Amino acid sequence: MSKKDTQMNMIGLRCSNRDFTHAILTGTKVAPVLLEYTTIKFPIGYTLPQSLKWFLQELSSLYSKYSVRAIVIKADEGRMRSKSYEKRVEHEAMVYLAAENSCIKHVFRKVSSTIAKDLGLKGRAHYLKTALDTSVISGFDDMTKKTQEAILCAWSVLP
Repeated sequence: MSKKDTQMNMIGLRCSNRDFTHAILTGTKVAPVLLEYTTIKFPIGYTLPQSLKWFLQELSSLYSKYSVRAIVIKADEGRMRSKSYEKRVEHEAMVYLAAENSCIKHVFRKVSSTIAKDLGLKGRAHYLKTALDTSVISGFDDMTKKTQEAILCAWSVLP
């Protein structure tokens, strides 16, 4: 069995209506290891079914490449429902379908307060910025907000 097969790789996802950001982490909550992160734009000019199919294929490829064990989607914390929110939710549905197709049983949607609680902080979102030691992930403070959210999502389910 290779080292890759024994790792507990987790993926954090931050979807928007224009792109998605993912971060793959392994290790533990105390010593997380960032394997990969990137933001990928959804194809321009695709119909919604084409875009959903493309996203499903991208996710399936990521899940397979990294032998993902759990997935955490950064849930929208807004209260306003709009066309862009609907598009985001439609794409997020592909996360679940790709997980089922890849036999991944653990898929979660989390808001910031839940992520904070799962990282051992009080269940308040602001503690992610004020109390969490992110120095264990090199360059974290210089990353985009979406990348940081994806990392925090994956980090929250590490053992």
